[in-house]
Amino acid sequence: MFARLITAQTTPDGFDGFIRFAQEQLPGTQAQHGFKGCYLLTDRDTGDLVTISLWDTWEDVRAVEAHAALLNSEAAESTEVAPAPPKIYQVEMARLA
Repeated sequence: MFARLITAQTTPDGFDGFIRFAQEQLPGTQAQHGFKGCYLLTDRDTGDLVTISLWDTWEDVRAVEAHAALLNSEAAESTEVAPAPPKIYQVEMARLA
């Protein structure tokens, strides 16, 4: 399994818009081949955002990159969010507790 991690920064007023944007875009992301889940972590005190999406294979991650680049551009324009380039991790899933 692979995890695609994006960090971003927003203003305190930008959180609600970004969360709304993410909820609107989630059905399109879920429809992508190999999609396994998505998490959005936020810290209103610092303005930090972290999005983690999980994918079956490396090929699934690569295939979603073009779609994701468009979404990141739209998010930056409409939600006052400045995303960093995505980081891709190969992960082993283990239940620890």
